[in-house]
Amino acid sequence: MPAIDPRTGFLISLGRSLHENGIPAHRLEETLGMAAAHLGLRAEFFSTPTSLISAFGEPGSQQTSLSRVTPGELRLDRIVALDNAVESLWRGEIDVEQASERLRDVEALPSPYGPALTVAAMGAASAAAARVFGAGLPEIGVSAVLGVVVGALGIAARRSVTVGRVHEFAAAMSATLLAAAAGAVWPGLVVAPVIVSSVIVLLPGLTLTLALNELATGHLVSGTARLTGSLMTLLKLGLGVGLGQQLATLIPALAVHGGREPAPLPEWTLAVALLLTAPALAVLFRARRHELAWMLAGIVIAFGGARLGVHLLGPALGALLGALLAGLAGNLYERRRRRPAIVMIVPSLIMLVPGAIGYRSLSFLMERDVVAGIDSAVVALLVGVSLVAGMLLANVLLPPRNPL
Repeated sequence: MPAIDPRTGFLISLGRSLHENGIPAHRLEETLGMAAAHLGLRAEFFSTPTSLISAFGEPGSQQTSLSRVTPGELRLDRIVALDNAVESLWRGEIDVEQASERLRDVEALPSPYGPALTVAAMGAASAAAARVFGAGLPEIGVSAVLGVVVGALGIAARRSVTVGRVHEFAAAMSATLLAAAAGAVWPGLVVAPVIVSSVIVLLPGLTLTLALNELATGHLVSGTARLTGSLMTLLKLGLGVGLGQQLATLIPALAVHGGREPAPLPEWTLAVALLLTAPALAVLFRARRHELAWMLAGIVIAFGGARLGVHLLGPALGALLGALLAGLAGNLYERRRRRPAIVMIVPSLIMLVPGAIGYRSLSFLMERDVVAGIDSAVVALLVGVSLVAGMLLANVLLPPRNPL
């Protein structure tokens, strides 16, 4: 076998690292293309959610590498470390071999937060989501407890591939049964927002938005595959909730005694929910602690812009303004701080993604309310397209420093 060019090995390792840490196809291919040009290589890259094909050399005499990659969760700490390694290589502070060693060190980075803190962050995210949905104090408290339960199930599911494949289904069914039990014990508790809030982190709203973004940028294979994956996750969640509701009807003790409209909370509690969201997302996305303030700023900008957009453009298109402001803020952060814009943008988009709307659409369809289900599905798609349009427009108005 001929000796492998160190530059080729570096690009393959960089592509695998970016892929496994949650970078979408259009960003990954653009980053690798720029890196290859910087290293003086003729290369082409093709990414899907489960593979990465790299071809080096002139057409007709290319050396091709196929990497089978398991889709990984978004790790902001590793993405920042990868960006630092690439920047150091571009500035001439390290050579290609040293950069490859940096990549191996990044792959070995442990999670900055332990399982207990991750579970607590799930509970905090669920409580904050319940407040954003307009729930009252009882619903917020129960959502926090169920979020902790769902988080604990997620930690347990990571230890087994087989269990992990049914994690969303099992978590949704468990949350639904426990929410029904809480409604039976606590008369007047509104169960519906509790269920949605407790599984809010599992809803594939961000994945759906990334899929639409990939489709909009011409990455049809990756976008279609990611879109199908997000729909499958939504179906597993919906099936879990539906089965949980049916099981609850078979147990007389879980009968919910009526319902009511949640008591409205003061407006300042919404600000508290946003403050609680930032550290929760920092833990869940494994962001470094000193980036917490920037994540909070992005969340506030996106949420405030979306509320203003809803007032000016309506519910379906209001997310466009929020995504535009979040994209501009993220690109400005990247230019000024020389850090990946994704650190600021992804937590911002979490507040706007249409996951809860998609779940509501599926709930209507399972209840055979076809008209309401289709209407909610159309709204979810419009919100997703609005987010993509806002992000693309932000990149035109203020281009990022680099594609990562």
